[in-house]
Amino acid sequence: MAEAELHKERLQALAEKRKRQAEIEDKRRQLDELVLQLQHFKSKAMRERWLLQGTPAMPQEEDEGRRKQVEQDELHVKTLEDAIHRLESEICLLENEESQISAKEQVLRERLRETERSIEDLQKVYDPHNRRTHDTVASDCVW
Repeated sequence: MAEAELHKERLQALAEKRKRQAEIEDKRRQLDELVLQLQHFKSKAMRERWLLQGTPAMPQEEDEGRRKQVEQDELHVKTLEDAIHRLESEICLLENEESQISAKEQVLRERLRETERSIEDLQKVYDPHNRRTHDTVASDCVW
């Protein structure tokens, strides 16, 4: 019965590990998308700043519009950077959880091996076809 319980716990640990791995993969995909967006907005903001510096005689309305656009892009860059840091933290936590689950699964696997070894040892001792072990057990008995 203990062996069945160990198998059940190990299977649960493996399922949790797979779940964490899927979550990590999903978060990494999200992270890659955010990094691409961040690169785009950083280059866009840099271009807008460059354009603002390069045009000395620009109408005030157009100048104000570009400044607002630069501010919006910089705000968006900040938001993306925050989201990236949050995702990196979440990935780190999930990786730690996965590592703990792997360690638990390894312990359960080792306990299962020990259980299987002890069952095999018992089978060897009580196997009637194995004359040597049967005689050894019989000689240990007092008649």
